[in-house]
Amino acid sequence: MHTNLDRIGLIAGAGEVPIYFARKASQHGIKLISIGFSDEIQNGLAPFSEKSYSIGVGQPGKIFETLHQNNVKDLLILGKVDKSVVFKLQKFDFKALQFLKNIVTHEDKILLLGVIDEVEKEGFKVLSQKEVLSDIFPKKGNLSRRVPTKQELEDIEFGLPIARKLADMEIGQTLIVKNKTVVAVEALEGTDQAIQRGCELAQGKCVVIKVSRTNQDYRYDNPGIGPQTIRMLAEGKAGVLALEAERVMVVEQNLVLDLANDAKIAVVSI
Repeated sequence: MHTNLDRIGLIAGAGEVPIYFARKASQHGIKLISIGFSDEIQNGLAPFSEKSYSIGVGQPGKIFETLHQNNVKDLLILGKVDKSVVFKLQKFDFKALQFLKNIVTHEDKILLLGVIDEVEKEGFKVLSQKEVLSDIFPKKGNLSRRVPTKQELEDIEFGLPIARKLADMEIGQTLIVKNKTVVAVEALEGTDQAIQRGCELAQGKCVVIKVSRTNQDYRYDNPGIGPQTIRMLAEGKAGVLALEAERVMVVEQNLVLDLANDAKIAVVSI
């Protein structure tokens, strides 16, 4: 963990990443003021936080007030938010309604950049997750015991530029390839379902490539994989997971590699 800050506000959605960060922050003596979007998220963060709160995503007024009361200046936004809440306006406070009126498109990127803009107007600095959590963005090299075969390496080489183009076109960041043929592309369904579909169509032994956008904004959006991704690969009998080096995060890396080694899946950072 690379930060010289001694106090950080954490706004947390669901998933493994907020808990991972909170645990590391606590080990490094960082005072954490955490706000989880549900009671369940708050309960997970409480043991590692100086103070923890449960405030719904539709109440930014209350979130900002809580952070100001705790003298928070630096903010980290981690975890997943169910975007369907954006459309359930009856649950939103007045500030959220005002804010949503200013958003012309509900495309993820515009929405989240809008959120960050509002947060910074309130006087907070939103930190880059990549800088604070650089230890979970693997550098180039083979991460697993098994290394890709010559044919698998050719598939990676074939698929990588395509995956980058698709990511930059805002389509998706995961591509499934077999025998230099694109088998499946991630769109709205997310990484795990794309893998499931791709493995089914390829009948196993495929190469899964995960990349970032050229202009990835790591303040709010991190391409990443975790143990569940490897379980999907193992279930689908995939051969390789190729990740863009230093730009895709691996959560719970030890468990990820144990699962990959057990399933004889090659995991490589390229």
